[in-house]
Amino acid sequence: MRKIIATVIKEWILLRRDPGGLMLLLIMPAILIIVMAMVQDAPFKDYQQLKFELLLADNDNGALSKEIKDGLRNSKNFILIDSIDNQPLTEYHLKSLLHNGTYKVGIVIPKGATAEIVNSANAVANNLSEKLGLGGKLPTRDPRKGIDIALYFDPVSKPTFRTSIKFALDKFITYASSKTLVERITKLSKLSGEEAAEEPNEDMSKLFRGIGIREAELNPRDANMSHINSVQHNVPAWAIFGMFFIIIPIAGHIIREREEGSALRIMLIPGAQKLVSVGKISFYTLVCTAQFIVMFAIGYWAMPLIGLQSIYLGKDPLVLLPVALAIGFAATSYGYFVGTVFKTTNQALSFGAISIVILSAMGGIWVPVELLSPAMQKVSLLSPLHWALDAVHQVILRDKSYREVFPDLAALWLFGFVLWCLSIFRNTARQQSI
Repeated sequence: MRKIIATVIKEWILLRRDPGGLMLLLIMPAILIIVMAMVQDAPFKDYQQLKFELLLADNDNGALSKEIKDGLRNSKNFILIDSIDNQPLTEYHLKSLLHNGTYKVGIVIPKGATAEIVNSANAVANNLSEKLGLGGKLPTRDPRKGIDIALYFDPVSKPTFRTSIKFALDKFITYASSKTLVERITKLSKLSGEEAAEEPNEDMSKLFRGIGIREAELNPRDANMSHINSVQHNVPAWAIFGMFFIIIPIAGHIIREREEGSALRIMLIPGAQKLVSVGKISFYTLVCTAQFIVMFAIGYWAMPLIGLQSIYLGKDPLVLLPVALAIGFAATSYGYFVGTVFKTTNQALSFGAISIVILSAMGGIWVPVELLSPAMQKVSLLSPLHWALDAVHQVILRDKSYREVFPDLAALWLFGFVLWCLSIFRNTARQQSI
């Protein structure tokens, strides 16, 4: 036990003598999570909370275009622009503005759109009249092709943005089409002598508000907060990413000890090698745990100071402590293994840094695992960063207890123990070859 404590004290002295390295372990991950949270804040916001300038070129000037314009002007999501310099916007000018990136989205209502909607509504009304035996008939013709409302986007617009805008505009078009249909049915009723209301469209908006879709919360506490934000994703992800970069100081220290001869002196002491390795791994596991706590403290207290949401720590935040210890042990053991296997600092640090980037990409740090191909989702199970991120998400997003996150923690402890055993075996083999 004395050898383990002595090793912990020795590692602390070495780390304290390198304040730059100590600051890098804390400051760089802190900067990383703050920058990434700020950069990704907008993509994590619901598009319904944002307002977009929307260009509109009206070649129809009919009832349909009027309904669409009124709906867009009354919408909380769009700022309608149908003229520039007091001149009505043309389709050519609209395309030019979008192509140059001046605006992001625009629609063109073609000539004859209202007439086409009326013709379709007349056909539907005639069909209903025939089935209901109302009598009377409205004029119809064969539908014309190519009369569609055109939706244009800035070429750099993302697919999610395009989909959201399409859904929003489809709502206004559906409303206008349904209103026209009701008008034609009302007119047909008058032609057949049936009594009809003077203002048949008065309650159309109430009809569309009658039943809809709203997002419901799984847990009562979710009602007052939103987990779909950049902080909730970036703080855990990049904190774990930063913890695994502990391999750089660990591997560097191990290789320097071999080069300076201190590792050889430890090998000559019976039973000292394993105890010293336990001391090293214990010390750096505590360093990683402290790093984890600092990163989450920044997410909880510092993020609101820069206009972002505070991270939610789950129903039982204390469960995060054994999670941090398990992640720290896995990261430290990996660093110890890298420092043991490779002979030079350049080899160890290059392999360590690149392998962490690869494992983080596989494990869902860069891209959610759900978006990967089925084959890559299976491969991601090999990444310790996947188990680490899943354990944290179980606590802060699903309010799971220690017992429920135990499988992920067991995988992390097993990963670290196996690498520690391989490191001891490698050191033993090197000792026998001397």
